[in-house]
Order: sequence, then C-alpha cells, then structure tokens
Amino acid sequence: MTKLKILPPTLREKKRYIAFNLYSETKIKRDEIITFLWNNLINIYGEIESSKINLWLINVKQVENPNRFQYKCIIKCRRGYENKMITALNSIVRYKKNRVVIHTLATSGTIKSLDNKFNLL
Repeated sequence: MTKLKILPPTLREKKRYIAFNLYSETKIKRDEIITFLWNNLINIYGEIESSKINLWLINVKQVENPNRFQYKCIIKCRRGYENKMITALNSIVRYKKNRVVIHTLATSGTIKSLDNKFNLL
C-alpha cells in the first residue's frame, strides 16, 4: 500500500490570517459565528466567489467586558482575497435581530505574529 505524498510548499495554497474583534449584545457560540460569516460572504459575493475565498475560522476567544460580549477571533482566507473578506466582515451589522460590530485588527501571513501583537490565543 502506498502512502500519499505531501504537497511541497511551492504547490500549496497561500493563505492569510485576519484578526478581528467581535462585539455583540448577546452571547454567540463558535458555530453561530461560522454560520453568519459564511452566510454574509455568500450574500455579498455568491457561492462561487465565496468558495474561492476559502474562509476558515481558526480561533475564538471570549474577552471579559462588563458592557457587552466581546470575542477575539482569527480567520484564515486565501491570499489575494483579504480585502474581499475584510469588506464582508465590516458589512455585518446584525445577527438574529441582535446588533453585532466587527473591528478588523490586522492581516498577517502567520498566526504567531498575530498572537504576538494582539494576544489572541
């Protein structure tokens, strides 16, 4: 039985990581964040363009905030589509009749550099 070979780095898809803060009036679960990110992306760009962006939620961390629910998140997308992903993030204003605000912090090629800057993990 033969093993599958790993793709060399030159043939792998390039990716970028986007860090953002999510503020909400109510508590939101990780699965719900994934759902409304994908739904918003599909509503703006359609299914074909959304699949090219290749959105993936890496990390969600809840932050103590007495006024509202706050989350620090990292998502992964394909290189070259960062601006489209940030546009889709900034266009989110509501989820299930609750106000939601997203502030993008930074874009990076590695999760480690985002963690060093913003303590996201």
